[in-house]
Amino acid sequence: MLGVPKSIKWLLVVAVFVAITSMWLLLKASKAEQAALRARLDAAKAANQTSELTIKTLRHDQEYVNELLVSRAHKQQQDKRQLDEQISELESQLENVECRIPDSVTQRLQQPY
Repeated sequence: MLGVPKSIKWLLVVAVFVAITSMWLLLKASKAEQAALRARLDAAKAANQTSELTIKTLRHDQEYVNELLVSRAHKQQQDKRQLDEQISELESQLENVECRIPDSVTQRLQQPY
């Protein structure tokens, strides 16, 4: 009978050792998984920062191009207004000019080549 309790003690010691070893292995695997997840998180953060910088740059470029296009449109409108005014002035000046073309010139222009 003395042998039975001793074998039970050894079985309990082995069971505790197996439990501790399996817990240690689970903890080690959990730490490895946590390290891998942390590395993925760091990579995702870096990619996110790069994306945010790209978005910021594109927004700045968009604002600059928009301002450039608006100023160009205003300048074109102003130039068109000035040209229209100049054309009107020249047309009004030409209204007062009399131009007489001699008949000989008109006849020569009407002749076939």
